[in-house]
Amino acid sequence: MLFDKVFEVEWSASQETMPKGRFPFLTRDAIAESCAVVGLEEEAVPYLRSVADRIAENPDLMRLAWHCHYLLCLSKTYSHYDCRSWPSLEEHFGKDEGAFYLLIALSGVPQAQAFHRSRGVPEQVMQDTYSDTAIWARDYRERHGVWGVTTHILAWLFNHLLGDLYRIVRLQFMQRPYRQNLHAFRSRATRKVMVLSGEGIRYRGDGQLDGTGGERDPENGWTTRFLMDNNRVVGTLIHPDGYALKGEVTLPLDEWQCILTSGDHILEVHIPGGIPMDFDAIRRSFRLAADFFPRHFPDRPFKAFCCGSWLLNTQFQDMLPPDSNIVRFQREYYLFPIRSGGRSGFTRIFRENYQDLSAAPRDTTLRRAVLDHLQAGGYLRAGGGLIFPEDLDRGTEVYRKMIKQE
Repeated sequence: MLFDKVFEVEWSASQETMPKGRFPFLTRDAIAESCAVVGLEEEAVPYLRSVADRIAENPDLMRLAWHCHYLLCLSKTYSHYDCRSWPSLEEHFGKDEGAFYLLIALSGVPQAQAFHRSRGVPEQVMQDTYSDTAIWARDYRERHGVWGVTTHILAWLFNHLLGDLYRIVRLQFMQRPYRQNLHAFRSRATRKVMVLSGEGIRYRGDGQLDGTGGERDPENGWTTRFLMDNNRVVGTLIHPDGYALKGEVTLPLDEWQCILTSGDHILEVHIPGGIPMDFDAIRRSFRLAADFFPRHFPDRPFKAFCCGSWLLNTQFQDMLPPDSNIVRFQREYYLFPIRSGGRSGFTRIFRENYQDLSAAPRDTTLRRAVLDHLQAGGYLRAGGGLIFPEDLDRGTEVYRKMIKQE
């Protein structure tokens, strides 16, 4: 075998199932159909067909293409996230290596369509969900001059193709277990929500996680404890504006109900690029998602929407006007701190990782605000947030209003 050892996983099993002749997903018609389904421009079709022809002419590349398809579409044990470690194929494809992985992504479209139709997923949701493939293929083309995707994006796209992620209007929602060391409680009397930190988390004096942005606070920081028995829960309160409050609160469990804890099923919220963050479209996305998932996945109930993103960086509330879509988006969440580096979101904002900030463009309000912040010695962090579906009918800024009413 001519390829990296990472491809040896399940190699024998894949080769035993390899069909003779040209694989269905490498035929001219299949490539055109899959490109149309995901919304790729017609000009991508002849290019991808030419790369498919190169694969079909080389027995080793055919075996590799089938193996990659097998691992991501047919294997019962392989995690699609592992394809992020797949090696560069520049030696075999040159500048066309991204096209090989784009063809592998497109190979999963028919299987995805079959699953989605079995669940009664509306055609519009299917089309919107698959469109992320085109978004990332265009992004690759802007960077490299040809159509393709990286292995990291290939892993991301198979969340869509394996039936875990759906785009509904403006947002994407992915079915996942809740992985934060935070616990949410709701008042039985008032419906107020309080989020408590889990055990053993180190916070700085400003309520952010110690080490975020490379900053530590040995003098003012503290480490949390979390105690829960049959009668009460004791822990550190997370303020809905996204920071921990030093000290502890006690909640009697005859008055407060635990509504979210680690391991519960949630919907991860992701924000695809390509169009502005229209606030009304975002609110509509949440409402439709709250109906969509119980309707089409009654066997997968969820307890909350959860987002972790540079877009939930609460520093933006000081950097941007209060009516900006980013600030309005944040204020719909019960925000919480997450650990992140010092330039979270920078490459998403500027499209390049400028080391010389003076060379970065200042052509939007957001870019100017970020550059001013960084050049003044600041850093960029990410943030997390929760929204509970039963609160969607309570207006805007629900969780911030709960605190103001105290």
